[in-house]
Order: sequence, then structure tokens, then C-alpha cells
Amino acid sequence: MVGEAGVGKSRLLWEFMRSHRTHGWLILESGSVSYGKATPYLPVIELLKSYFMVQDRDGQREIQERVAGKLLILDRALEPLLTPLLALLDVAVDDAAWAVLDPPQRRLRTLEAIKRVLLRESQVEPLLLIFEDLHWIDSETQALLDGLVESLPATRLLLLVNYRPEYQHAWVSRTYYT
Repeated sequence: MVGEAGVGKSRLLWEFMRSHRTHGWLILESGSVSYGKATPYLPVIELLKSYFMVQDRDGQREIQERVAGKLLILDRALEPLLTPLLALLDVAVDDAAWAVLDPPQRRLRTLEAIKRVLLRESQVEPLLLIFEDLHWIDSETQALLDGLVESLPATRLLLLVNYRPEYQHAWVSRTYYT
């Protein structure tokens, strides 16, 4: 994991993504925007749309087919994660067990679903996740990143982030953080 602050932070990430070091890696990128703190998971949703190849013009059925198809090809054991992922992508889900969950339970299931998919994907091919402008990040995306950071040593996942100096995180003491 690399955190970078200062002039040219986006350029540094751009150069790294296009270097020979990332040849053969799946690269997913997202960024926070100044108004993004008001929208939970906004950078994560954009990242997942890219991963599942979902376009803004896609209808609910198309989104469901793309997410289910990719998820089941990746690992059939991930099928139970379909509901929280579709709900996050604003697709109506017909799941009675999901409907009765309270918001904290849904949050936990959503965070776990995203993390499990990304970690499973990193077993198939090395995964580079890029999140820009963390100083504008929402609390749900922060929770996901915090959970991913805990798993980094055991994965083929590189998390590249950039942020302004005022951004604070709990990763600085990690031996695998630079």
C-alpha cells in the first residue's frame, strides 16, 4: 500500500499504472469528489461498476446479469454475495432475508461482500486498487479500505491511495504501509 501527498500525486499513480510492473494485473480505480462525503460508498460503487462492466445507461436486468455472471464465473461460492452487491448498485432485490436486516447488519454484509469479491479476485490475478483523493472519502468507503488494509499481507492486492496532508488514517503503523 502506498499513500502519497503533495504535488503530482495523480501523475505518480498514472505512471505506476502504465509501468511494466503492472503488466498482467487487473487495475481498478476510483476517486472521491468534494461532494462525495454525502454519498455513502460513492467511490466503491464506481469501482464495482468498472469491475462488473456496468454502464450508467444499463437497466436493472442488465446490471443483475452482469454482476451475477461475473460473480458466478469468479467463484460459485460467492453467490450469497449477490444480494448486497446488487443492492449497493441500486438494483431492486427480492430477498426476504435481506429485507428483514437492520441497517447495521446490511452495512456489515455489504462491506464483507465487497471485500470477499476483491480478495477472491486477487487470487485469480494480481489486483491493483487505486483510490484517489481520500481526503474527501465517505465513512463507508473508509470502513471498506480499513478492512482491506487488514487483509493485504495475505493477498496479491496492492492498494494505492493519495490524499492531502490533512487526511488521517490508522494504517501508518502497519509494516506494509509506505
